[in-house]
Amino acid sequence: MGIWLGLDVGAVRTGIAESDLGHTMAFPVHTEKTETLLAYLQKTYPLEGLSGVAIGLPVNFQGDATEGSAHALAIGQKIEALWPHIALHWVDERFTSKLAAQAAHAAGAKARVKKDKGMLDAASACLILDNFLTQKKRT
Repeated sequence: MGIWLGLDVGAVRTGIAESDLGHTMAFPVHTEKTETLLAYLQKTYPLEGLSGVAIGLPVNFQGDATEGSAHALAIGQKIEALWPHIALHWVDERFTSKLAAQAAHAAGAKARVKKDKGMLDAASACLILDNFLTQKKRT
């Protein structure tokens, strides 16, 4: 049993989070340029160390696809081609960026941290993965 990855895919950057081996907690890890994401994942995460990937799917208030959905779906297809036997799950990512920014503010983060989009993307990936792990425990 390996870890789960959580991804917050954007046009420019992708936030990455990892679970613990027990699949109970999520941790923000890194932000990678989306154009180099697949190479980074392949180099950093051996296949035998993964249980699956949870990818945030951007949708609007009505639950319909957005412009950002295309980026996430394209990355999802590439991950499926890279790791065809790894579970891939889509997670509604509405409000994760806003929640990550609010959490940074509530924690008393300095203004430079709150404006660091890379840190917020990794925190958003963590929220996406945490939502997935919570739902997984309920089923």
